[in-house]
Amino acid sequence: MTTFLGYRRENGTIGVRNWVAVVSVMDNCNPATRAIVQAVNGCIPVTTLFVRGQFGADLDFTFESIAGLGRNPNIAAVLLVGLEAQSTEAVARRIRSTGKPVETVHLQPDGSINCIAEGSRKAAKLVLQASRARREACPVSELIIGVECGGSDTTSGLSCNPVIGRLADLVVAEGGTVIISETSEFIGAEHLFAARAVDETVKSAFIKAVHDMENTAIQRGVDMREDQPSPDNKRGGLSTVEEKALGALAKSGTTPLVGVLSYGEAPRRKGLHFMDAPAAAVENLTAMAISGCQLAFFGTGVGNPIGSMVTPTVKICGNKNTLLSMADNIDFDVSGIFEQGLRIADLGDQLYAYAIEVASGTVITSEVLDVRETAISRFERSL
Repeated sequence: MTTFLGYRRENGTIGVRNWVAVVSVMDNCNPATRAIVQAVNGCIPVTTLFVRGQFGADLDFTFESIAGLGRNPNIAAVLLVGLEAQSTEAVARRIRSTGKPVETVHLQPDGSINCIAEGSRKAAKLVLQASRARREACPVSELIIGVECGGSDTTSGLSCNPVIGRLADLVVAEGGTVIISETSEFIGAEHLFAARAVDETVKSAFIKAVHDMENTAIQRGVDMREDQPSPDNKRGGLSTVEEKALGALAKSGTTPLVGVLSYGEAPRRKGLHFMDAPAAAVENLTAMAISGCQLAFFGTGVGNPIGSMVTPTVKICGNKNTLLSMADNIDFDVSGIFEQGLRIADLGDQLYAYAIEVASGTVITSEVLDVRETAISRFERSL
């Protein structure tokens, strides 16, 4: 049994980081959130858009998504920054079930300066409390990892993505959980992935998610071939949506598909899952963080530096030119597949060993450079 050094939370989940999250409950709180994080070392800012003016199911979805980021196992404690008490409490009660500390501050009625001052004091206490936690040996079976790609090119489907797929197989073999997403990225190869479903229910749910995505585009008068592959994909040599889909599918490895998840839904069983979520990197990484992923592995060909604020995002690349031009943003080099004839399986084994290091505390480029962002998807107009 392979182990890593993680943080065991009161609810039994395992974190690979021990951050205090300062979380905006709505967009007008973002400046105060950032000011508190700047004042208190050991915090990360989790900002949001909209909320004010959202209503009904769309508002519930957003509140649940914000709370999901706070519930992520990498978060030791949460300070919610709200406009007023009612909306803040709607998020707070969704996080308290984890047993982790949750504090709140508000902009009304005392204004920004008082909110930031009070928030800084509360955040400082939460950081001091969180610092008492110690890493302990934890089994890989407790890991949930997300697999992602962006800035794909002709090297992606032949190098970094299949290396990630090998990692996915190894995590599942240890009893862990893997989530692959980006629904539109499966168009043209969905039948191949569907054939790996454990039963007809899972197969039908996956096929429906992909077809619904395609039909939505058609109903809106959009030809997806204009954006899939995207302009940077085309510059990298990808010519069709099917070609891109085959390369993206390589990240999933070879294990059976055991479940289909909605946006941000937490998996209820071990193994490989598909999540129905947007393909855009920040939105998709955010959805994975909401679902509880402690780590994400992101293959890129022409280069995409962004990472998740809550889920450390390892960047893997096999394009020699990108590894030279964007060296500051790449964590794991698999160009040896093309340049030296190295085997995908061997590099996948090395990536697995590196994943254990990162899970145990080794920091990565997006953390060091703070190239991280959060974007919760939304589906309705504001009032």
